[in-house]
Amino acid sequence: MGNTQNQRADETGETTTTAKLSAPSVWGRSVWSPRIVGLWLIPLSIACSSQLPPTEPATSPTTANSLKPNAATSPSPPSPVARMTVTNATIGWNRNLSVDDVAYDLYLPPGYGEGSAFDFPCLLVLPGWDFPRSSWVENAPLVEYADRYGYALILPEMGQTLYESAYYLETELRWNAVPGGEFVKERLIPTLQNRHGLLRPGQHNALLGLSTGGRGVALIALENPGLFVVGASVSGDFSQENTPDDRLMSAVYGSFARFRERWTGRDNPQKRVEEWQMPLYLAHGTADDIVPESQSRLFYQALVKTHGDRIPIRYNPVEGAGHDYTFWGGQLDEIFEFLDRKFR
Repeated sequence: MGNTQNQRADETGETTTTAKLSAPSVWGRSVWSPRIVGLWLIPLSIACSSQLPPTEPATSPTTANSLKPNAATSPSPPSPVARMTVTNATIGWNRNLSVDDVAYDLYLPPGYGEGSAFDFPCLLVLPGWDFPRSSWVENAPLVEYADRYGYALILPEMGQTLYESAYYLETELRWNAVPGGEFVKERLIPTLQNRHGLLRPGQHNALLGLSTGGRGVALIALENPGLFVVGASVSGDFSQENTPDDRLMSAVYGSFARFRERWTGRDNPQKRVEEWQMPLYLAHGTADDIVPESQSRLFYQALVKTHGDRIPIRYNPVEGAGHDYTFWGGQLDEIFEFLDRKFR
């Protein structure tokens, strides 16, 4: 990645200018490096402190950030409950919470949880390579859209992860003790389900990510089939074998020449298109100089070739757009239209 907040890029269809954010270089890149819903015909509410499953005691929002479940065991899946509630959170921002040593912020829009058929729309928001978790809300009107459409926002600090499923002897880049993809699946999602009552099966769970986070959208959807009902990825990369000199990929998986099976296996979204289940919005700027536009285009073509029109997949290549928040923020209208109205 270069010295712009041009990280990895996506494909869309409108011309935008480039907003630049300087950043140091790491591994040869800039360090910026259906709403199918179960309608609950029962009372729904938000509770700041109510009973949680035994794996995690109830706490108030002011102490929720100290909850760090034993890293040796993952939280057990939440058991079905007659009354759906959001726990350990208040309307507005709930900041500096954590799962193990990974921080996250949670935003609940006004009126969240009200209504007898409320389906708890929740958006897991993934930043770009080494972007802070606050990047989306500081550089794009994401909160405005969350308020308008009624989505909770979960923003984890994912740092320098490729959403890998494993580390190897050759791995030089370890974002944390646990690989990023494994952390999301085994630690983050179960803890959020138990702690807040969010991201549970049957709710309107959605994914949004840019650049490396766009890759995360694909891998998280694949690793958690059926949990997320819709997603959006902008400027993402999905087939690393098409960029065999990628230093970030080499730093995690070893060189492509020696470890081709790692590059084309479990952590390669395009090689797993037959497993794909989730409606997806893809966008990418044609002038992206960080992540080639072909990454989104080829992924889209592979998905459509495999699934036809059985799964809604939309691709929006934006002529002249780069790898920046001018482009990413400008996609929010179409993203939320796709996330919300087609599948809710």
